[in-house]
Amino acid sequence: MTTFPPFAIVYPLPSHLASRMLQDKKSIFVKYPTHEVISSKLASCNRLLFYISGSNKEIAGEAEITSIGLMTLSEVVSAYDSSLFLTEDELREYSNSRDAKKMMVFELGAIRRYSEPKELGHGITMVGEYISKEEYKSLIGEGDVN
Repeated sequence: MTTFPPFAIVYPLPSHLASRMLQDKKSIFVKYPTHEVISSKLASCNRLLFYISGSNKEIAGEAEITSIGLMTLSEVVSAYDSSLFLTEDELREYSNSRDAKKMMVFELGAIRRYSEPKELGHGITMVGEYISKEEYKSLIGEGDVN
């Protein structure tokens, strides 16, 4: 059971998009929220973990969350273009004509792929999953997590 405030958020990504984040070090991740707000739970998260959807229930890597904001599609494209993990065409397809709806924009730093994927043991829905610092330490196997 997660203690709050949570330490990290886990979001699923197809493997090709996770590779862009982890190998190409794309530093901007976007996701449409249920409501056009950033919850206090999400704002408290320090890390974003990348769960490979359709995989063996594994997390391939992580990034530090430096900031989270809300922007429309055109604002995201003009502000972040080459840092974005999606191409402009992919972003437009993802938006599904929700151009005026605000999406969450995660600015990321310290992006790293794990040498061995971490087994989560269960699936993650598109909504994501919060984890506590203790759960993070247990999953990642790091003794010293800031």
